[in-house]
Amino acid sequence: MGHSNFHPVVVSLAFGLSVFSPSAWAQDGVFFSEQGPSVADLVYVSGKRDQQTVYTFTLTNDTSVDMVEFYASPQRASDWESNVLGDKTVQSNGDWTTITLTGNRGCMYDFLAVFADGDKLEKYGIDVCELENHTYYDN
Repeated sequence: MGHSNFHPVVVSLAFGLSVFSPSAWAQDGVFFSEQGPSVADLVYVSGKRDQQTVYTFTLTNDTSVDMVEFYASPQRASDWESNVLGDKTVQSNGDWTTITLTGNRGCMYDFLAVFADGDKLEKYGIDVCELENHTYYDN
């Protein structure tokens, strides 16, 4: 992605003037210039820090066995995180629940579903930014 449509923006602060030029670049929503972070960058960072991203999708169990646990961990996590179902069960044959994931942790997640008969299904590389429904079926 080039900067052909990028227009300089002048940000005026009590501490001085900062110009975001086409030589500025963005990483994780924070703009940096070749000279390093400016006062405007630092104000922008502190404003973003409290915001959380929320991803919501419908989890459907179309298998013949109840789903008793469901884990959704960012791909960069080193281990499965907590069971997002808590003590809830997603019943077999079409029962569903809404899953909500929060935090600025990227779009790519891995899922682990655990069923009442002990079967476990792992799915990798799920884009939760685009996900609306996720359904498990019998093989």
